[in-house]
Amino acid sequence: MPENNEGMYAVPQILTKNAEDFIQTAETLQEYGYNEVNLNLGCPSKTVVTKGRGAGFLDRPDELDKFLDEIFRKCDMKISIKTRIGMEQESEWETLLSLYQKYPIAELIIHPRLQKEGYGGTPHLSAYKTAEEMLSCPLCYNGDIISPATQEKTLKTLPGIKTI
Repeated sequence: MPENNEGMYAVPQILTKNAEDFIQTAETLQEYGYNEVNLNLGCPSKTVVTKGRGAGFLDRPDELDKFLDEIFRKCDMKISIKTRIGMEQESEWETLLSLYQKYPIAELIIHPRLQKEGYGGTPHLSAYKTAEEMLSCPLCYNGDIISPATQEKTLKTLPGIKTI
């Protein structure tokens, strides 16, 4: 509830593959006073992915495109997206970026790993750089910033990242 988040900008996150459910939830959240919702396309959990939600939706770009088209046409509020760069291969990222270019995304939060990598391994920082080149929406980096030292390393590698 908004009263539990006074003094901060809170963005509720929605995890679904059904456009009607997303729209209905967004409308309810708007009635509570929220002006932005976030679509979670980043969750790598097998229980989520096997249902085609979270990062599991990235595996079906045609369906995702139809979903995004519907929610952006029918929702009268800002929509941000948290995403991974694909399911299995880095080459999936360009397809996803081409899709994201089509929509007025309030902010794209990028966890530059594949679904199959979960939270392990090294993030694919070049994927974030590619997004900087291809997209005009605001970007947010997500992943492996767990200390001042890792923040400094990421900022040196990705100088385009803005800090707040």
